[in-house]
Amino acid sequence: MLINSHNHQKSPAFGKFIKIKGNYEQLNNFRENLREISSDYVDIAQKRHGKKSELYILSGKHFDKFIDLMKNVHFRKLRRNLEKYLAQKPGKMNIEKAEKLLLENNFKL
Repeated sequence: MLINSHNHQKSPAFGKFIKIKGNYEQLNNFRENLREISSDYVDIAQKRHGKKSELYILSGKHFDKFIDLMKNVHFRKLRRNLEKYLAQKPGKMNIEKAEKLLLENNFKL
């Protein structure tokens, strides 16, 4: 079997639990662009009061734990209390840094 490593290097490689803060419209645009590059993760957006919003990105073992938790916890409750149920603080990033990393096609955290 032939594996093309060139395509693998262009896709983002998440292995963490990340929280990106920013404006809802900016986060939504970032999310769409990110989905075009790769689908190896799950992203969950939460709109907060005013214009502030959060986007959580999960992959690897965190994504697996999220799937396992969905079997026992209602999705809405899990989504609203993600940090509590995963029992871990996410890595933090602002939207400007995330967009810069996405433009460089080097979104490895």
